[in-house]
Amino acid sequence: MKTPLWMLALGVLAAASPACAGHREMTEDDLSYPGTVAMDIGHDTVDLRIVYEAQEDCWRIVSAREGVPDVARDLPGDRHLYVTVAIEKTAESCRQAHTPLTTRLKIADKPGRISVDVFFVDQRGVYQRSQRHRIQR
Repeated sequence: MKTPLWMLALGVLAAASPACAGHREMTEDDLSYPGTVAMDIGHDTVDLRIVYEAQEDCWRIVSAREGVPDVARDLPGDRHLYVTVAIEKTAESCRQAHTPLTTRLKIADKPGRISVDVFFVDQRGVYQRSQRHRIQR
């Protein structure tokens, strides 16, 4: 029995589509979202745009890295990726003001991970807040 050419072409397209899935960069439309975005961009990489909503005008992001602040205390699980963002107060006297602070980071994806946990830690080592965001796949 011969397979029609159009069925063969359809089969090739269907087989190729999963290979292309998830291989895209974060767009301006994605970045217009007013919060943290975690996106699988393929090649075993998750692109993050992290937003910290400071309630005062005297905070800044110092650094961002993959991992939890303290492995022994935070006990990372197998369902999430982890990021630690160091923040610091830049002045003793602060003014109340809604101040969104942003940073970008690409981290390695791992099989079975469904979300990214972001820990914000100040210069004293105190956790200011954490966020959990689903990875867009």
